Amino acid sequence: MPANAVSSSQARLVHCGDATCLRISGHRPHSAVAIRIAGHDLAVEGGRAWRTTVPIETARGWAHPRGDTLTLTLADRRTGTETEDAVTVPPGALGRRIELATLMVSAH
Repeated sequence: MPANAVSSSQARLVHCGDATCLRISGHRPHSAVAIRIAGHDLAVEGGRAWRTTVPIETARGWAHPRGDTLTLTLADRRTGTETEDAVTVPPGALGRRIELATLMVSAH
């Protein structure tokens, strides 16, 4: 993995109290790499494997105009470099309605 690469970042909906939140997770080269969305530093849990939980209303304000992705910025404090990656959110989670031709549901 390159020094600042995001590997298999993902997002899913979770309950956080009475609200709905977006749980975003991924991997980073080391814990000194900060994670940002739309210029906002995120408080993340974990080291190389990290995760954060954001209220869905907040995430909607950070979404691309298409409404189905968020751009993650990984800022390496050691080298001063940044890389970006898009994480796809569950369909319709950020407010955009889409028609699905197929819906696959799995249980874990």
